[in-house]
Amino acid sequence: MYTWKDIKVITLQKMFAAEGSVIPNDESVKDYIAGMPGAANEALQMLATVGKFIIKTIDIAHNPVKNLLSDGAKIVSQERGTIKFSADGARSMYFECFGVGTYSVKIDDEEVVSGELTSKHGYSPYKAHIPNAYDKKVVLEITSSYPLAVKNVALYSADFESLDDIQPFSEKVRYNLRELAPDFYALDSKSIYFEGDESNVRYLQTTDFFQEGDKVLVLDRDVPGNYKIYYKAYPQQITEDTLDSEVLSIDDEVAPLLPLYMASQLYKDDDNGIATSYRNEFEVAFERLKANNVSPSAEKFTSESGWI
Repeated sequence: MYTWKDIKVITLQKMFAAEGSVIPNDESVKDYIAGMPGAANEALQMLATVGKFIIKTIDIAHNPVKNLLSDGAKIVSQERGTIKFSADGARSMYFECFGVGTYSVKIDDEEVVSGELTSKHGYSPYKAHIPNAYDKKVVLEITSSYPLAVKNVALYSADFESLDDIQPFSEKVRYNLRELAPDFYALDSKSIYFEGDESNVRYLQTTDFFQEGDKVLVLDRDVPGNYKIYYKAYPQQITEDTLDSEVLSIDDEVAPLLPLYMASQLYKDDDNGIATSYRNEFEVAFERLKANNVSPSAEKFTSESGWI
């Protein structure tokens, strides 16, 4: 393990500005020390995104709430009139609508929830809590005098703590990995593992997913279970406030490259020849890292009888 002080000392040694493990506290190294965080971050960015990936994991408990409607995902459209959906025991609802009109939720023909539909430029989501303490039959009516389309309609038996917590419904469930892991850089498509659920206990590497853009993972709603996602992470940022005692989250084979790059940048004005030599050493080692950069893998293992 290397601390930030270790990297600083080695860098100063390469610039003939330090002896032993002590960082000089004088004007001779002031500019070098000030420039170190920027040079270190440049190197770390290159090393972590191309040379030697920092691999971390996200655990996703993919357990969407069951929709009481069996055909909620289909698109229903009409020129005017009322579209109805019903289910016993619903306590919350969600749907997406393109058009203008109204919606009404009724129990025993009594309206308990209502609202306006004002989506003129594409589908907009609508959600609501349904006061249904006795789990009676719920009827959702969507009415318009104009052309209107509805999709992803869901009636849930679940109570949600807040309106924001009511789950959107679709056949595909999207997870923004950058929101789940702020240091997310890229998804390793060969390193997603499905751990099953209580009714289907197994462990296997899976390709049963989609990717939208560079950070959105899409899973099938009807394949619930726990997913372990291996991803490539951005490196930690070094700042002027980084403590000398802080251990850097880099592998031991990567750490020696950091002072090479830093010295090549910081020593250019003093001796460009030596700085260039350090940069060449860095590039050779960097290319070697890229050639050996592989992602984790695992063999498929399935339990047919129970716990693994």
